[in-house]
Amino acid sequence: MKNVLLIISVLFLYSSCSEDLVEFTPTEKFNSIFDNPSEGLNYKPLDLIETDDGGFLILSALANESIFVLKVNNRGDFQWSRQLEPQFVSAVPNLIRQGSNYYFIGSTLPDYTATLFEINDLEQTIEALRTYNTYRKPLAFNNLTPDTYLLLTYNDTTGTVLSKIQDGFAMEWARRYDDINDAHQKLQAFRNLNRADFFVDSYNAGSVIYFNSLRVEGLSLTYTNDQGIETGKIRGSQRNMMNSFTPTGNGLLASNYIFNNQSYFISNYQPIVNDSINLQILGGQILQDRLSIQKATTTQISVGTVNYLVNAYTTLDGRIKLNFYDFQNGSQIAIKYIGGVDPLEVIEIIPTADEGMAILSKITIGGSKQRINLLKIPKNEIIEIL
Repeated sequence: MKNVLLIISVLFLYSSCSEDLVEFTPTEKFNSIFDNPSEGLNYKPLDLIETDDGGFLILSALANESIFVLKVNNRGDFQWSRQLEPQFVSAVPNLIRQGSNYYFIGSTLPDYTATLFEINDLEQTIEALRTYNTYRKPLAFNNLTPDTYLLLTYNDTTGTVLSKIQDGFAMEWARRYDDINDAHQKLQAFRNLNRADFFVDSYNAGSVIYFNSLRVEGLSLTYTNDQGIETGKIRGSQRNMMNSFTPTGNGLLASNYIFNNQSYFISNYQPIVNDSINLQILGGQILQDRLSIQKATTTQISVGTVNYLVNAYTTLDGRIKLNFYDFQNGSQIAIKYIGGVDPLEVIEIIPTADEGMAILSKITIGGSKQRINLLKIPKNEIIEIL
């Protein structure tokens, strides 16, 4: 692995000007931008996960598809980073944890074979742990249960392949859903025209699996049972597509999607897992200010004993808009804008162990330099927003 020295611009809103020792509290707020002026590289952040020490691991891609991992401490300071060897490319979300280590999926050249990587935060190392031969073009990776996993790939003759990976990372089963000639070429053509969101997840204790991938009719969300057998579908197209799909409890889900060039959000969708429906049936509110060519994402946060739903997206003027919703009835209760002169593109938001919230975004500085931005909002500020 190659070490990459980063120069960090960090704004601490809770810093001290005196020389006295100031004890760190986990609710501290930071806004950090990570740059490497020695190399003219653009960074595309993909995912983040909180670590045991209150810091964060950030998975990113470089403009040449190279894989880059950054560790940030609990104050938002750079801790360590690695850029993987050039034969390893095209990392995909999500970062997951098993035991004391962290894992993600990328590709090995020349045929983009799905490869599992292990991050040892304590040793500051990244290792290619396992290669899944015959499984090409990984699209997404996630937990099914705490000890089993879901892998979404795209093979050249079948298109989408959903696989279940056992504890220990051996393959248990794999399911294909279409017969598509030249599937890799069609996938690339689709990506050239669209900013597609590929993801895989489950709910109801893993009994319902869903994934968003390119099917024959276009980018569609597919439901399966716990063995990967298709049970239903939300049909998209080449232009109408799902952006996010998040379980919120009580059998309901929240979703961002695009239909007829209009952005929508629904906070309390009742899924129909045993039928095939069109995307426009979901309904929801129109997001007039959302920049639809960039990502929208949803998460749950808890403040004390109260749960909230947060939907985040990039606005037309380049800020991030955080929309807070009542977890029980789905009504909007607060709005918070983030950003200033340099445009931000939201990538991921996660709750933190101290009941704060971390927001990963890509910031474009001076109109061209794409950098990693990590913002921590502490619990006390969230309470003020609400």
